[in-house]
Amino acid sequence: MRAWYSDVDKLAHGIVFAGVYTALVWALRWRPWALAAFALALGGAVEMHQFFLPGFTASLNDWLADAVGIGIALAAHLAWRRWRGPACAGAPGGLLPLAQFQQAVAALPLVSVDWVLTNPAGELLVGQRLNAPARCTWFTPGGRIHKGEPLAAALRRVASQELGLAEERAGALVQRGEPMGAWDHFYPDAAFSPTMPTHYVNLPYAARLSEAEVNALGLPVGEQHEHWQWLPLAQAAQQVHAHVQPYVVWLQARQA
Repeated sequence: MRAWYSDVDKLAHGIVFAGVYTALVWALRWRPWALAAFALALGGAVEMHQFFLPGFTASLNDWLADAVGIGIALAAHLAWRRWRGPACAGAPGGLLPLAQFQQAVAALPLVSVDWVLTNPAGELLVGQRLNAPARCTWFTPGGRIHKGEPLAAALRRVASQELGLAEERAGALVQRGEPMGAWDHFYPDAAFSPTMPTHYVNLPYAARLSEAEVNALGLPVGEQHEHWQWLPLAQAAQQVHAHVQPYVVWLQARQA
């Protein structure tokens, strides 16, 4: 009888622990260390109650099993957090903390800048995006404007980070970049969620690069983009993301 009750108790213990931990994952999402502390406290409470049941004591194996379970769950949670929001986990350089960024995306449009660059042959520079929104599509390089960041500083930062340009060359590019207007970009997903719609107001700037400037580009691969390529405008009109197609039309009108 005792063995049967022990098995049922362990099963119930596991189900309750998993259920409460799942609830904590939802309630404390994006706060993994608080989540781990609550889970550890829960495991301790579950073990301590056994002191008050006849014939039961908290064993070292029970504690180790809970610790391993908490560690695995925490590691999975951290991996999930990194996968769902690779560009938003921290708040360096004027970026909002992730929880505030989620609220902002849910309530407000974001403002971004893009560089619409052509080489001496008139081909458009596009990169294949690795992150949502517009994941796996060919897009012009760009990024969000940070809170408190002037427009010129955002253009210079994007030119430096996305294009690999030295500060001096990035500043020179900003000086001669031609504004192309403001464009609405609507997406069905966000960097941190496949179901959260995102609205960007994009401010693209165009520039035609010299051969020396093309050679000076240090286009990074691996964090934001998987590949880069220069596309003739006629080909770009067929291959780029729908939000980039108006930029191609704009360039074609300028070259006509």
